[in-house]
Amino acid sequence: MPKSLRELLEDEQQLVVPFAYDAFSAMLVEEAGFQCVGISGSAVAASAFGLPDVGLLSREDVVGQAKRIVEAVNIPVIADADTGYGGPIQVARTVQHFEAAGVAAIFIEDQKDPKLCGHLEGVQVIPKDEMQIKLKAAISAVEDSDFVVIARTDSISVEGLESAVDRIASYADIGADMGFISGIGSEHDLKQIPVELKGVPLMVVLTEGGKTPMLPPDQLGTLGYKIIGYSGLAIGTAAHAMLSNLHELNQGGYHTNLSNEVMPLGERNRILDLEKYQSLEDQLLSKPD
Repeated sequence: MPKSLRELLEDEQQLVVPFAYDAFSAMLVEEAGFQCVGISGSAVAASAFGLPDVGLLSREDVVGQAKRIVEAVNIPVIADADTGYGGPIQVARTVQHFEAAGVAAIFIEDQKDPKLCGHLEGVQVIPKDEMQIKLKAAISAVEDSDFVVIARTDSISVEGLESAVDRIASYADIGADMGFISGIGSEHDLKQIPVELKGVPLMVVLTEGGKTPMLPPDQLGTLGYKIIGYSGLAIGTAAHAMLSNLHELNQGGYHTNLSNEVMPLGERNRILDLEKYQSLEDQLLSKPD
């Protein structure tokens, strides 16, 4: 039986977590041998709706995608819950919905609505005491003791490192299981945060082309980060390869070298466990002797 997220956090020095954008990409994360998968709100906005990460998704949009991902894999799922989709009452309901969907953890941020991707300019944050109230509502709504609440702050780009550290420390004091500072803009800050927040389990999320330096996961684990997420790797890889192949198809027709870069139907069906469904259908349709 797969380990719960809390068990993984206790057992592993660091947990490397690629973020998926749909059920199949989550299955590929599991196929590659990772023990946990994340859900990027930015990637869901792009893949499912063709939208940028500027607060246009509803709770139902993200919970629906989370439920499909949870049902597709056998490893814990960490979901991006944005700002919790409202005030304290809405945040409590958000926790209930994600927990009912089978998600193992969510992270909630202290941005003002409408929120922005943490790597964009123009981020604004709510006062610390308002976020504390929202987190208390989230924590009080948890029913499953294995469910993990991760408090995220985007204040580092607005108020500086000292404010971000202070916020995470205060969020941990009221019961958040982990802390996550988004949009860390320098290697100095990336190294200093675990020193300042010693004793607080920390998550860091990296994205290619984002603000945060792309240090190797082993180094980040040694620095003190417990969860190391990669929010743009799956969707960025898929988008780059797809666009490249589509351009080649459009410009020169279909060539053998193009097909070598595409996962063939048989391999996709193996990951999707087609044989299991075919066997079940055969059993249901077979006549008794």
